[in-house]
Amino acid sequence: MPLLRQFTALFGSDIAKPPAGLSSPSTAGCHPAEAEDEGHVRTFLGNAFSSFGDVAELKFPGKGCGFGFMRGPYCSYATAAGVHVLFSGEVGAWPGIDSVQSNHDAFMSNVKPAEDDDAHWLLDFYSTFTHSEVHNDEVVLQEALECLSEIKGSFAFVIYDSVGHRVLAARDAEGAQPMYWGSTEDGRLLFGTTVTDLAGCNPTSTLFPAGSLFASTRHVISSDPGPQGWVIEGDDFPGEILSFVKADAGHWRSVTAIPRITSKGCVTGAVYKVSSKPDLEHPARA
Repeated sequence: MPLLRQFTALFGSDIAKPPAGLSSPSTAGCHPAEAEDEGHVRTFLGNAFSSFGDVAELKFPGKGCGFGFMRGPYCSYATAAGVHVLFSGEVGAWPGIDSVQSNHDAFMSNVKPAEDDDAHWLLDFYSTFTHSEVHNDEVVLQEALECLSEIKGSFAFVIYDSVGHRVLAARDAEGAQPMYWGSTEDGRLLFGTTVTDLAGCNPTSTLFPAGSLFASTRHVISSDPGPQGWVIEGDDFPGEILSFVKADAGHWRSVTAIPRITSKGCVTGAVYKVSSKPDLEHPARA
């Protein structure tokens, strides 16, 4: 019987950009249309989860992305208002909320729990710091880092916000919950809780750094200038990887990309490590 906490998330290059260093050099000439082929996404996930029968579920939010997962006590999916959350692990306490006690109280009172599972709890927290129009990307990232630093439990998750054009992924600081990631030859970004899910990412596949948050945002044209001025549709920036482990009272730890080099001297992506040094570009709240 497979462990019911497996998930895979696949994103086309038009949805999420890997951080500098993760991509294989062979992705430089890939055609975006190939990376957005929904037929490929359905085939890939269908093959990956075909042996799990009715336990497996597949979701296709569109635009070349897809999710496959084995729903159970330790793996869940939630969606609302264009936001999709894929979660694996077990959280005992969210910021300000003891979810274990909340579920116990609901059981003793014979009422429905406040939320069905951890994916729905995470969806609630995400919506609280993205609903306001004044929340730009930097504010959202800071809110996310603060929230993640306070979660008690093991977790790995991926969030796709089709409205905010944002992809987030994170793994608990202790590294108790596994998650891997990599970039395929045709430019797709892939996350998976088992290393076999990333066979198509060789040689770039690697363990996602514990205590880190990945964020990739697609900029779209705006009707009025905002904090970033006039944003032109199609502007692309590599995704960034940030630590939510504090180096001191006012700073998060930095994340360092260590190039992987073969015996023949070829660079095949990078391994990301959380260091003890503070990230001066992304200060934490004092």
